[in-house]
Amino acid sequence: MKTREYHFDSRTDRRATVSRNVSRRTLFKGTAAAGAALTAISLVGCGSDGGAANVSGEPQVITDDSKITNVTEDFGGVDNTLTAQYEWDLPLGTVPFHCEGSWAALLEAPASARTINTLGIISLASGNTSTLVSEPIVGKTHAFHDVRCSEQVYAWVEMDYAAGAWVLIAQALENGVLVGDPVELDKGDVDWEPARFTATGSSVIWQKMPFATGAKSSEFSHCYLWNVGDEKGKDLYESPGRFATWPRVSDGYLTIAPRVNSDDGTYYGLTALDLQNNNKVAAQLVMPETVSPFEAVFMGESFAFSVEANYGHGGSLGNMGTFIGNSGGPFVYLSREPLACVTGKGSLYVIKAQSSHFVVDTSAQTYAILTAPDKALDFGDYPASEGTTDRLVTYATVRGDDGLPALVRLRVFAL
Repeated sequence: MKTREYHFDSRTDRRATVSRNVSRRTLFKGTAAAGAALTAISLVGCGSDGGAANVSGEPQVITDDSKITNVTEDFGGVDNTLTAQYEWDLPLGTVPFHCEGSWAALLEAPASARTINTLGIISLASGNTSTLVSEPIVGKTHAFHDVRCSEQVYAWVEMDYAAGAWVLIAQALENGVLVGDPVELDKGDVDWEPARFTATGSSVIWQKMPFATGAKSSEFSHCYLWNVGDEKGKDLYESPGRFATWPRVSDGYLTIAPRVNSDDGTYYGLTALDLQNNNKVAAQLVMPETVSPFEAVFMGESFAFSVEANYGHGGSLGNMGTFIGNSGGPFVYLSREPLACVTGKGSLYVIKAQSSHFVVDTSAQTYAILTAPDKALDFGDYPASEGTTDRLVTYATVRGDDGLPALVRLRVFAL
């Protein structure tokens, strides 16, 4: 019997007394298989005219130091001016996810060891929360694994951890309330990694990939898109190997990192697909050989991406840290271990680093430090938001008077 170890955050809190919204019967009723930068630094790629970029597929081995602007060495440090517009305390163990809009999905912790976790939502305008799905609908052997939402769709993964089986489910969302029937989008067994997914508008976008080891390791990976009301999903992109990053949507572009140039070696290509123009490739940046990006999102007409380790080859892009730029350079570079997806708005980029966030302004050529809430655990707070946003959402586990973790503090910053 094959076994696989799964790592996930511990959840230790509540279970809301909200009635169950969906059932196993209504799930199958609604099922639709989806098959399934120093002077004025320009971060827009050379030759870009606002349309589709020239996709050359050439690996970006940057050895010219003039193309790299180091934030902490070349930018000026300034005081942070971002202040929280709202702060709300959530039960310990709650994890929020903010893809876009005025709502954030909540992976809620169970009230006790005898109960399972639940799925909820929070209004970023009022702070009101509600539980939307109180029990897994696939079966009693499953538990909630992950969740995302936009203003129009709510999606989650249920998983049988013992068997390694998972199901991706979605349901329409209106004013923070589930409507219609839930739809099964995809599923997998022990050989397939639980779907990495995001929500935007009325769409759910996910990647289906085999685990790097296992019976299906040689299978191609696919990125799919499904819209509320569609009979089935659409295959957006095929990768001859695993995608390196989670799918991220920002400014109407989907960013993925498929394998490219497979005949020449192991290369990953940061790829921006224009969701408003027939999903055409709008920009691409091929990483140096074997250098795997940790996170990537196309925002403000540039890629904001990170590398988790020092590879010792591949030029500047083989170094650990976060980069902002396009194929050919120049790049703005923060030499800190990356921990999350970059978020922000316009020339303002918010980059998670250890217990705080760097707030980098590539236009003003400055950076500030956004600190975590008082009494937060050593790792500080994390961004729940991704890519371009009007609302920066962060969350942190905060200690009580006894020094023990007591609650999760969610903060909203207007950008």
